[in-house]
Amino acid sequence: PAPDDYTPTAAGAPSTDIWVGWLDRGPDGTLTVRDLVNATDRDGYDNQPSFDPAGKAIYYTAGVDATQTETFRYRLDEGAVEQVTHSADASEFSPTMIPGQDAFSAIHEVRGLQYLWRYGTDGSELGPIFATVEPVGYHAWADDRTAAMFVLGDPPTLQVGDALSGEVRTVAENPGRSIHRIPGTAEISFVRKVADDEWWIERLDPVTGATARIAQTLPGREDYAWTPTGEILMGDGTSLHAWTADAGWTEVAALERDDAGDISRLAVSPDGSRIAIVRTR
Repeated sequence: PAPDDYTPTAAGAPSTDIWVGWLDRGPDGTLTVRDLVNATDRDGYDNQPSFDPAGKAIYYTAGVDATQTETFRYRLDEGAVEQVTHSADASEFSPTMIPGQDAFSAIHEVRGLQYLWRYGTDGSELGPIFATVEPVGYHAWADDRTAAMFVLGDPPTLQVGDALSGEVRTVAENPGRSIHRIPGTAEISFVRKVADDEWWIERLDPVTGATARIAQTLPGREDYAWTPTGEILMGDGTSLHAWTADAGWTEVAALERDDAGDISRLAVSPDGSRIAIVRTR
């Protein structure tokens, strides 16, 4: 049974939409966003998008009622939404394709416990990946066997696990929720919250555990995404910004509109042509 004080994570989820558009690059390298479409236009929680390896579909988390979430898939060519998982007593969060596998991983929340699970792309439940790591909040894959996980606690920690051996070790404290593989590498990036007003995006070598600072985040912002050519994208209110090593942070697009609020999570397709932007309703 669930603990007496257990409140499902989905119960506090905000009402958000996932907007999908094109990410264009001009002759001078300047990025622009065009043709944004609300892919999930409804009241409720639609969030945590991630692209499949072909860039043809987005896996995301959707609230199906006030206390449960499931994994859904949005096919970009058809503009069609389909429900992937049908869990009787569990919720899923943060669906992410596992490199080299016809499977995705997601946080499996049941009766107050949060484990990282593997699922087939048909929604079949294939079981826990790390049976001893809990509660997992967020994660990313460095390669087909190495996962970086945000594990809740006091303080929260960033832990790296080998899915084949089951070995897990802690590599950092007080990470942010946005964890990604750095394109073209087997390294992981994460936000280290040094102080309330000082957050850094850092790179992690999951083999050695070595970390190095990349850039300071925009003030109070922790959600970001990489382009395949090495820019970091981050929202600030209704504006989208990009970071490069040469120029630092610059505004890419002012996306203020009457039917969408602030930007939070972001995802970019593997080829860099598509972007998914989570916004409040």
